[in-house]
Amino acid sequence: MNKSITSILDLDSASINKIFKNIKKFKKNKTINKYKGKTIGLLFEKFSTRTRLSFESAIAKLGAYPIFINKSDTQLSRGESIFETARMFSLYLDGLVYRTDSHNKLLDFNSKATIPVINALSEFEHPTQILSDLFTMKEHFNNKSLKSLKIAYVGDSNNISNSFALAVKVLDLNIFFCCPDEYNKSLKKINKDFKKLKISNNIMKSTKDVDVIYTDVWTSMGMEKENRKRLKAFKNFQISKDIINNANKKVVFMHCLPAHIGEEVTEEVLNSENSIIYKQAENKLYTAMALIDYILSS
Repeated sequence: MNKSITSILDLDSASINKIFKNIKKFKKNKTINKYKGKTIGLLFEKFSTRTRLSFESAIAKLGAYPIFINKSDTQLSRGESIFETARMFSLYLDGLVYRTDSHNKLLDFNSKATIPVINALSEFEHPTQILSDLFTMKEHFNNKSLKSLKIAYVGDSNNISNSFALAVKVLDLNIFFCCPDEYNKSLKKINKDFKKLKISNNIMKSTKDVDVIYTDVWTSMGMEKENRKRLKAFKNFQISKDIINNANKKVVFMHCLPAHIGEEVTEEVLNSENSIIYKQAENKLYTAMALIDYILSS
């Protein structure tokens, strides 16, 4: 059976802790030619800077060969089915990092592939980002238990918040989700069976005395037509200095980037001493190495 990571739910707490240990290991020893002769594809249907660079670099540092695949250069762009593509890719590759606009397409690919698949973002989840960010929290707070941290996610109910919500299931995290009422649907859907998520539209209540404040863009890729409507709906959900002051004195600010300064966060906060955004970005490389190692290891 393939060791794919299409969702946070593909991992249990023991697997995640093992991945965290390997992130730490790869951060100390940045180049390990462990997988010479292996070939990993990167099929990206959406724009990317940090995720693409971190995975391409990670694959090379592990001794494998990365092949970037633009959808427009494949037969997918001419109507070949995702099932046929999965069969073909499985003949030529040892694994695939897939970034797509359709989570169902990702699952369909994985169902027919005989190689492991990593979800590098879909419209529903972004598990690799959240694993990297949780490691960054653990690292920043000197290996403190993640369960003991109070985390506030403020913003849209999107792939980032969804992966955090599913991580609550796996790791029993203490996260407050703060979204406008009309933009929390996916979180409420996840919570139907779970019923442990803390969902609010009150930003001051949600960020009170928290250790981590995390936000994301108000308008995700593919939703640009809704931008004006979203700017109005989210105007009271900006992370400003007042919100930082409402939290724990040692609170850290996190953002998966790129940020829209003046929208979800002020420049004062983004570049403040509380901000650990570049540590987040750096750790994506070592997380990618750990995830490639996870799917290729027997």
